[in-house]
Amino acid sequence: MKTQTTAVIASNPKNCTALISPKALLISIAATGAGLSSTAHAALDAAQVTAIHTDVLAYVTTAVGAGFAVLAVVLASSIGFSLLGRFISKGANGG
Repeated sequence: MKTQTTAVIASNPKNCTALISPKALLISIAATGAGLSSTAHAALDAAQVTAIHTDVLAYVTTAVGAGFAVLAVVLASSIGFSLLGRFISKGANGG
């Protein structure tokens, strides 16, 4: 015994219509997105934004300081090995 639901399966494939139109689908997606974005916006107040801003600036300051420290070590070692190479190439006799 076959049962068919007429709302989902049409008896004639040429008369198949979508259950929801593309325009209605687009409108529902846009409305859902607008609702979610307004909820997310309302969840961030000025105090939280300031706290996040302060934390991000602290992390950036730490990263920049670490970057300069690595740069200084690399530059110092490069200069040191260059001077050592010159010293060895002159035969360590100063001339």
